[in-house]
Amino acid sequence: MKLYLKQSILFCALAALSCNHSFSQVVQQNSPTGIWEGKIIIPGNELRVLFDIRKDETGNLTAKMASPDQGANNIPVESVLWKNDSLILLVKVIGGVFSGKIQDSTRINGEWRQGGASLPLEIRKADKVVLYPKRSQEPAKPYPYAEEEVQYENKEQGISLGATLTLPKGKGPFPAVVLISGSGSQNRDEEIMGHKPFLVLSDYLTRQGVAVLRYDDRGVGKSTGNAAIATTADNATDAMAGVNFF
Repeated sequence: MKLYLKQSILFCALAALSCNHSFSQVVQQNSPTGIWEGKIIIPGNELRVLFDIRKDETGNLTAKMASPDQGANNIPVESVLWKNDSLILLVKVIGGVFSGKIQDSTRINGEWRQGGASLPLEIRKADKVVLYPKRSQEPAKPYPYAEEEVQYENKEQGISLGATLTLPKGKGPFPAVVLISGSGSQNRDEEIMGHKPFLVLSDYLTRQGVAVLRYDDRGVGKSTGNAAIATTADNATDAMAGVNFF
C-alpha cells in the first residue's frame, strides 16, 4: 500500500475503497474523545496518523484526521461510530476506514483499510502532539508592515475568496503581487509538510516595499467553491479576481 502527497492533498496509489456504509453516531458514557496517534507500517516506511475526536454542541462525536509525515491535516472524518467499546472512523474523502476495539483508556487496537488493503493500526491517547518542528524561516509577529484579513469576490463565477493582504509602511502606491498556488488545493500560505512558502515569500516581499495578496484556493479555508469540478480556466478567474481586488 503506497500513500503519497500531491501538494497538500492526500491521495492513495491504489483504487479508493468503496465505502457505502451508513454509520450512525453513537455516544456512550465511555467516550473516545481526545487526540489519538498511531503509525501505519508500509514497506520501507512508517506514516504517522492522528485522529482528533470531539463532541459537538449536540453531544455527537466528530473527528478530523491528519497524516503529518505527508503534510495532510484537517482531513474530514465522515462518520464516527462508538459502540460496545468499538470505534469505527469513516474517512470517505480518501476512501479509508479505521476500525478498532478499546484495550484500555489509552489504547485502541485495530486496522486501517484503504484501497483494498488492510493494515494493523494501534492508536494511543496523546496529551500533546507536535505535528512539525518550529520553522526558523517563518516570520514572527509583530510585523514591520500592515496585515489585513480580506474577503473578495470572483463575480464571474460566484466565488468568495478569503485572503491576507500585507502592505508596506509609508505612502503608496506600491508595486503589488498576487501569489498563486500550483497544483492541488492549498491554503493562502501554500502550507505543505509543515512549511508555509507563501507566508515566507509575502513577508520578504512586503519588507522590500511590495504589497502582497495571498488567498485560499476555492473550497479551502475561507474560500467558497468546489475545487473538484474547477478547471484550470476557472482557477485563472480566481487569480484575476485578486488582480481586480488590487
